[in-house]
Amino acid sequence: MSRRARAVDRELARARRREILAVLLSRAERLLPAEAELLRAMVDTEIADGDQARRSLGGQSAAVRRLQNRVEAAEQAIVEAEADARRAEQALADREPLALMPVQSCRICGAGYTLGRPCPTCAYRARAAGLTPEQEHHR
Repeated sequence: MSRRARAVDRELARARRREILAVLLSRAERLLPAEAELLRAMVDTEIADGDQARRSLGGQSAAVRRLQNRVEAAEQAIVEAEADARRAEQALADREPLALMPVQSCRICGAGYTLGRPCPTCAYRARAAGLTPEQEHHR
């Protein structure tokens, strides 16, 4: 039986109980009139409170379902964001070896060299100048 059909059955059973209760209350002739009125007022109050509680429960259940849907959507968004972050980190790591080293121009010879290191052209020329032609052949 579907949830909707069960709800309809519960509502019919509740209506039947209320009809029977109303008949029984009207037959409570053995009670004093003040007692019968008090009993009817108390039962009417309890019925009204029960109706209000059912309406409130229905609204709260709907709110809980909406919040559950939002939480599920947020959890899915977190999973997707984490996956995107992992992919971006991997893409960055894959491209890092391809990144160009910062280069500057030598003021002496004009050759380009890596920032923070000595100019390899000037260093070569200095070494070459210090070497004799014989030593140059044996290198």
